[in-house]
Amino acid sequence: MDRIEQNVAVLKRLRDMLKRQREKFGSYLRLLECEGESIEKGDSEKLLAQVEMEQSIIAEIFTLKKVIAPLESLYQASYPAGTEATVPRLKSALEQMGAEILAHNGRNRQRLRERMEDMRREISSLRSWPKTVSPFAEITPGLIDITT
Repeated sequence: MDRIEQNVAVLKRLRDMLKRQREKFGSYLRLLECEGESIEKGDSEKLLAQVEMEQSIIAEIFTLKKVIAPLESLYQASYPAGTEATVPRLKSALEQMGAEILAHNGRNRQRLRERMEDMRREISSLRSWPKTVSPFAEITPGLIDITT
């Protein structure tokens, strides 16, 4: 009976961790959508805050992966025939979300490159061009007779 309880505990813990990872992936996807909007609008302050949030979400996802890896090993040892169906479905959903995240991240990088190129063009058009020298620039003013 002890072995069965241990297997069930591992299964529950792994499911909980996978669900938490799915939630983090979901929040990451929502954040990527907001980042895309900020890039389009050119809101650099908001984009900076979102990038900082992105870094913390990614750190949490990596922490969850470190916890999930040993649980998966225990799960595979407990359920070698794959009789349990929820974990494979969760893992499949996570793989799909991961692919979606990569695609969305790639689109945001492309948007950012395009926006930066637009800004470079705008900056270069604002630069002052060399002015033509006036023919009167070398003449120093003198006294002018205004009485006549």
